[in-house]
Amino acid sequence: MEKIYIVGIEGAGTSALARLYKARGYSVSGSDEGDGFYRNSLAAHDITVHEKFDPSHIIGNEDFIVHSTAYNQENVEIAEALRRNVKVLTYPEALGQITGEYYSVAVCGTHGKTTTTGMLAHALLGGGRDINALIGAPVIGWDGGSRFGAGREFVFEADEYQNKLQYYHPQAVILTSVDFDHPDFFADFSQYKKAFVDFVERIPRIGVLVVAHDAWQILVDDNVTLPCTVLTYGDHVDADVQLLDRSYVADGTQEIDVLCKKDGDNVYAIATHLPGRHNAYNAIAAWTMSREIVGGGKASAGEEGVDQSAAGLASYQGVARRFERHLSLNGAVMIDDYAHHPEEIRTTLATVREVYPDRKVIVAFHPHSHSRTATLLEEFARALDMADEVIVLDIYAVDRERREDYAPVSAQSLVDAINQGVSSKACHIPDTDALKMHITQELTEDDIFISLGAGDIYHVHNV
Repeated sequence: MEKIYIVGIEGAGTSALARLYKARGYSVSGSDEGDGFYRNSLAAHDITVHEKFDPSHIIGNEDFIVHSTAYNQENVEIAEALRRNVKVLTYPEALGQITGEYYSVAVCGTHGKTTTTGMLAHALLGGGRDINALIGAPVIGWDGGSRFGAGREFVFEADEYQNKLQYYHPQAVILTSVDFDHPDFFADFSQYKKAFVDFVERIPRIGVLVVAHDAWQILVDDNVTLPCTVLTYGDHVDADVQLLDRSYVADGTQEIDVLCKKDGDNVYAIATHLPGRHNAYNAIAAWTMSREIVGGGKASAGEEGVDQSAAGLASYQGVARRFERHLSLNGAVMIDDYAHHPEEIRTTLATVREVYPDRKVIVAFHPHSHSRTATLLEEFARALDMADEVIVLDIYAVDRERREDYAPVSAQSLVDAINQGVSSKACHIPDTDALKMHITQELTEDDIFISLGAGDIYHVHNV
């Protein structure tokens, strides 16, 4: 039995990786000084988590150490592992090793990675594949964000930050979008885009790329040509899999009609429990990839001609912190979402307006990182202006950057930018404790309250 220790084990990816290792029969433990979001679920799987970093945790008999990219050799445990000559891998290096052991299917892109990975996993399960999976959030109906199966496929969420993509070796890729992000690592959009270009260019000739039509046009503009099968999706008339129509039925299910040019312009009906046009696109991407893997590009019909991939997709209920509904407060509808990029905020608020067209929309936004807030300040202001009221919390600082490098930007900077349009639309509330008090006093049954951000703003729903 291999013994694995993970530094920063309570991250979305590292916690899922820990559980995947455990399911494969390894002895797993680790440490973190975060907010404990994943601690209970790890403990339930007999994975010991130390709440402080301490060199004494590294004994020297570990087969290897994995660490989150949020930490480096300055971390006392990583330094101790190196001193003891224990093999040390970063999270993407460890995940990259696993991708080489399976028929790996990566889901990447600026937006929609987590949701689309979950959708693809369910579509493949519906198609009869006993898949392995690693997803960056707990999946509703699963016991966490990873799954260990007996099949040859490994479905995983591939994050582009710090160009983690360079470590992965997939046979198939879904690319959802390419919008500039992570300005603390990528100097400009050109450098950001290159990480995706280099990634998809490594897809083998017998592989497949399922890519949003708009994202493909960005790559084509860079004269990217690929030897693998390329299938585009979207509502554009030139997309290989085209969104024709979508509607909602009584239980809130979104029904989607798609035209597949590869099938001689056949039209198919698929469905998802998740609302919004963006989730229609995500569902199309997952269904298209599942058809390629399960049915060789054709609908995989099971009993009575049912499209098994579509049936699996329709069973997907979502993941934590993606348009996640919470218990009502004062009669208000309460929603939490991970959106932390202007485009994600626009998409989420458009979905709120679509699902609740006659309600007042109140947003609490927790800006994530000083670098992102400073670089995209005006874009954030325009996106948040879609709400009726906006509450901005203090910027969630991340360890990887020095706050003083972005000292001119603050929560008040964003409040001021929003209020240039409507002077009283936005206000500043420093933290989640103060936010809890505010919404408890102010929300009514006419309101939709949605918390947005990649930090710990989700705590506001524990009222």
